[in-house]
Amino acid sequence: MSSIPFPILFILAVFFTFWLILRKFHRLEQKKRALPDLNAYLYANNQTEARCKACDSAELKEEGLTHGKDERRIIACASCNTLLYRFDPPEQED
Repeated sequence: MSSIPFPILFILAVFFTFWLILRKFHRLEQKKRALPDLNAYLYANNQTEARCKACDSAELKEEGLTHGKDERRIIACASCNTLLYRFDPPEQED
């Protein structure tokens, strides 16, 4: 019976760890892309003004969908970091 050498176990552990990190990041990105737009969010939560559905805070923060300068914005609660809705700028006609 041969045992698996330590370097191979270490390499497998590193790859598995990175795989878990990438999987978590991918799921977060899918959640961001699946967020409703502002009107759908307001209608679904029976609100007239955007507020957090988890903690009822009116303080919101925004970030880019893929990077900071992305025009597509993700709006989240500034208090509890709950993802709320997505804002896509209107398409410009040429």
